Amino acid sequence: MEKVTIYDVAKEANVGIGTVSRVLNNSQRVSDKTKKKVLKAIKRLKYQPNAMARGLALQKTGSIGILVPAVTSHFFIEVLKGVQHGLEERDMDLVLYNVNFDDSYNISNKERYINRILSEKRVDGVLAITMKMTEDEINRFKNLRVPLVLVNDFYEKISSVFVDDLAGAKKATNYLTALNHQRIAFLNGCMDCRQGQDRMKGFKTALLEANTGVYDELIKIGDFNKESGYEMMKEILDLPREDYPTAIFAASDIQAIGALEAINEAGYSVPEDFSLVGYDNIELSKYLKLTTIAQPMFEMGKLGVELLVDSIQSNGDEIVQKELEPELLIRESC
Repeated sequence: MEKVTIYDVAKEANVGIGTVSRVLNNSQRVSDKTKKKVLKAIKRLKYQPNAMARGLALQKTGSIGILVPAVTSHFFIEVLKGVQHGLEERDMDLVLYNVNFDDSYNISNKERYINRILSEKRVDGVLAITMKMTEDEINRFKNLRVPLVLVNDFYEKISSVFVDDLAGAKKATNYLTALNHQRIAFLNGCMDCRQGQDRMKGFKTALLEANTGVYDELIKIGDFNKESGYEMMKEILDLPREDYPTAIFAASDIQAIGALEAINEAGYSVPEDFSLVGYDNIELSKYLKLTTIAQPMFEMGKLGVELLVDSIQSNGDEIVQKELEPELLIRESC
């Protein structure tokens, strides 16, 4: 007969391993009802933690760390909703590390947070959401056997959950070329991140496949925020009227909202003067009737938790890559 483990107890009681660990440690953070349920499962399974097993159980904090930039961003809020849902299903807690960026989009305090995570051991594993983790940083987690999962990013040597951004950008551009647009502007985010690179590639590939011209003066690179979308659109509106695009594809909904503000400010409108497509499908986009590429943001967060908890519980080195497909949502901005 196989030996009963803490994971068997958690499954039997329908709680997370962190809860079982807290019961074993007589933590005050567990309700009497939950504690009784766990103790009944322990008794029913005849679970007998020896000193070593108990010590291992107590090493689990029942919490995961989240490294995330700009938690006020609509995109990250939606991803975090999925994370929270996944944690609630497993009765685990969240420790949030909000990484700041300077005006040049350089990370200012990521290293300090990574040092804290790896030295304090307050969490059982870490989700890094759109964090541009370096190979050296990833190796530090691997060497100390702290489970790490990337969300909205890809790295072949670590488990990752990410969206096929190349396909998403192609879907947006194909939709606009199918509407017979010949001059299409592209407002992109940073080109030193996977998302910006793949969306640019998808945009250009779709234009070439449709035998539609690629106009360098209509391609702008900035940040994935409203202010950048506004400024990039103003640059396009500064072109001679005959050089205007008939459609704009923005690499984020927030950029598209900034572009829409610049368009309205100049006395033009959408879709009468310009067709406009965004990317993300944040909640605000449906109220603005914005055609967009819907990223499964909630699903990304939930899947990230699933992969991380699996890694924590198995103590294994299995690498799992989950690529998600974005979807074109047609509304009234084209």
